[in-house]
Amino acid sequence: MNVAQFDRMTLTPFARRDAALSVFIVGIDIVAYAAVVYATIVADGIWLKLLFAFGAGTMISLMAIAGHDAAHQSFSNSKRLNRFFGTIAFLPALHPYSLWELHHNRVHHRFTAQIGVDNAFSPMSVEQYGDASPLHRAYYRFMRSLWGQPWFYLVDIWVPQIYLPFGKAGPKISRETWFDIALVYAYTVAFAVACMWIAHARADGFWPMIEALLFALVIPFLIWNVFIAFLTVVQHTGPDLRWQMPTGQPSTADQALAGTAHVVLPEPIDWLFHRIMQHPAHHINVGIPLHRLKKAEAQLEDSEPRALVRVWTPAYHWRLTRECQLYEPRTNAWVRFADLKNAQTVAQDRAAA
Repeated sequence: MNVAQFDRMTLTPFARRDAALSVFIVGIDIVAYAAVVYATIVADGIWLKLLFAFGAGTMISLMAIAGHDAAHQSFSNSKRLNRFFGTIAFLPALHPYSLWELHHNRVHHRFTAQIGVDNAFSPMSVEQYGDASPLHRAYYRFMRSLWGQPWFYLVDIWVPQIYLPFGKAGPKISRETWFDIALVYAYTVAFAVACMWIAHARADGFWPMIEALLFALVIPFLIWNVFIAFLTVVQHTGPDLRWQMPTGQPSTADQALAGTAHVVLPEPIDWLFHRIMQHPAHHINVGIPLHRLKKAEAQLEDSEPRALVRVWTPAYHWRLTRECQLYEPRTNAWVRFADLKNAQTVAQDRAAA
């Protein structure tokens, strides 16, 4: 099958919503999250608290995955039900539902793998890097490093675009979005107060309340941010993945497939993560519920030999970090910082020819 002629409707048979199953899944996630949050407060010992905090961060991630389904309208056939459960599922991640929908659905999915437009850990082109200030270059180099990647989503996406979207580059905020933002702010305060109240009821003093905030709110939230940053990086960055300069048009199925990978994790982890790693099929048809993605991805890979499948290992992650630092659209290739001058010369010669 020719990818350029790939029909997004090919996977439509898998886009069958099951509201009862979706509600059941997110219900389990919510109950489990509440349980581990409570455990972070009442557990004795720092290491036990850390263990439960990691569990709480994991559950925030799983609820956000369910909310992601709702925002794509693949959670159920009811827009009201999708809105209701999507809003709830995104609250622990401190994400206003409508802003997630904007930046994920109408930016990331619409302009997949377009440099500087897609917010999925977009690389700088060689030319953009050459024109950047020394400070901007240093910041970019840090974010592309192993140490910087975990902070990418928190610093570049969540703070300026999701939690504090009031800058000049921010979107026009509708009444619906103002409501969502206010709801998230209110949730943040209410959650913090509830955690401190539970801690104070168990032990007098200031420190138990600070511990409750740290282990029930701060650490789980940071873990969720590391999770989504990892997800974003490995699904749209890799030696074989391709980006392009902005076209002013939505990305085609060909471009979405070229810029998206199915990253294979051990089956129990893939199942736990609600099949979110079966990502190329999701980009072809966002209406496929997460619980049907595995079969949809299998069909896609059977029919489309150029669908990208990569097994995640620490060695693979180090390779993509080392090799995928800049992108040169004129040669359609990744460039390492160390090879920058040579890449500029090759690209200029090719452009001149």
